[in-house]
Amino acid sequence: MSILASRSFFLLAIMILLSTISSINLPAGAQEEFRQHEFVENGSPHVTADSNLSVKVVAEGLDLPTTMAFLGPNDILVLEKDKGTVQRVVGGKVSSQPLLDVSVANSIERCMCGIAVSKQSSTIYVFLYYTEINGADGDDRQGKQPAGNRLYRYELVNNKLVNPKLLLDLPAYPGPRHNGGAIIIGPDNNLYIPVGDVDGSFKKTDSETETQNYNSGGEPDGRSGILRVTQDGQPVGDGILGNEMPLRLYYAYGIRNSFGIGFDPVTGKLWDSENGPGDSDEINLVEPGFNSGWQEVQGLSSLENGFDPSTLVDFGGKGKYREPELVWQNTVGPTSVAFLNSDKYGSNYQNDMFVGDVHNGRIYHFDLTQDRTHLMLNGPLASKLIKNPRMGGLDQIIFGEGFGGITDIKVGPDGYLYVVSIGLGKIFKIIPSISDSSSASSSKQSYINSSGKYPIENSAGEVKTGSSIENKESTKVPTTSNVPESKVPGNPFG
Repeated sequence: MSILASRSFFLLAIMILLSTISSINLPAGAQEEFRQHEFVENGSPHVTADSNLSVKVVAEGLDLPTTMAFLGPNDILVLEKDKGTVQRVVGGKVSSQPLLDVSVANSIERCMCGIAVSKQSSTIYVFLYYTEINGADGDDRQGKQPAGNRLYRYELVNNKLVNPKLLLDLPAYPGPRHNGGAIIIGPDNNLYIPVGDVDGSFKKTDSETETQNYNSGGEPDGRSGILRVTQDGQPVGDGILGNEMPLRLYYAYGIRNSFGIGFDPVTGKLWDSENGPGDSDEINLVEPGFNSGWQEVQGLSSLENGFDPSTLVDFGGKGKYREPELVWQNTVGPTSVAFLNSDKYGSNYQNDMFVGDVHNGRIYHFDLTQDRTHLMLNGPLASKLIKNPRMGGLDQIIFGEGFGGITDIKVGPDGYLYVVSIGLGKIFKIIPSISDSSSASSSKQSYINSSGKYPIENSAGEVKTGSSIENKESTKVPTTSNVPESKVPGNPFG
């Protein structure tokens, strides 16, 4: 397979997106530059774990699509990273004109990043998270600083997004990586937004804060955490970590970067994917007040020389460190986290977790333990550490391959998985390849267990009155680096 083809482009990741990055010193006021990496632009998406499932193209011709949300059956809103556009896809056809076109900073991971939709009475709200710039798209590549990473609420009226309301105004400095930006609406009907450290770690400046576990750092500023706000942009009750703003908004902290969060439809608990500095990508169970440990630890703490959990910032005992549930020692760039609250592929897949990655174009599939607080990992994976891309046991969790860099996975209103590929510029749908969908899980690998419960929330991505609509590898893998974060080369999606 040809990996480096015709063009080179700045990658997102939303949506994670990783391979490692090296910085160079520039004159004061100039933007820090990072080596750009080409992205695989070809691939043949297929389901490897189940011969009864196949992949169908839903939409194509999209320009670096990042995330999507459903307005209804066969009706999708999708974002384009560098153009600042919101496209509508109806019946597989992309609209001739975007619903919205705003000016975005788009160097590396700056972008039109995240989207969620909800309906209140007769109004359809569309929430967007993007790196705004006062100028033209991409002016930050010439050294112009972005205005900020911002969360807006729009109204959908006559096929246009209008009446923007600014809900969150967050730092986009220093950047350009680790902006996070996925949005989901939780079972409590509130917005949850992961935000990375925006390249603010190891800078010896005011960009080092307590939520990055700097004990002598500055006050929290909205970076390095998962934020929770109402659909009007207000704090939710008393703060988990404290009542001062913006600390009051934090649901979790100590996060280097994340492009994916999802709620378990059985327990209502939150999970995330996190991106390491060329190594130690993670999947985590995120309880309220969760401290993921960055910048003191990334990956399993037992592999971190001299790590002492007592040195972490805990906000008076309100923050709690927890070990990751799975770690990739070599970066894969995990992105979207989705739970299949549907029996369309058979009951054995129902309520299981699916995770995409941006570096290999893979979908991973996980069953959860009976109490649903851990991933069901057997054999070599029981250590919770994937040591290398050829490690035995990976076939247990690889569900699909060849997707060319995944930035989003959603469950559609029809109960099927939909996949956004930033590398292929397409949206895919995974469907039964046989007429009787009840037997679709017959060839599924035997390590999978059935959960057998129905969801407590709708993660299908469809518009529901007064509730959320969303819930929620190419085999080229960079080698692990022991170089400090500030000197690591690569990763336009880390």
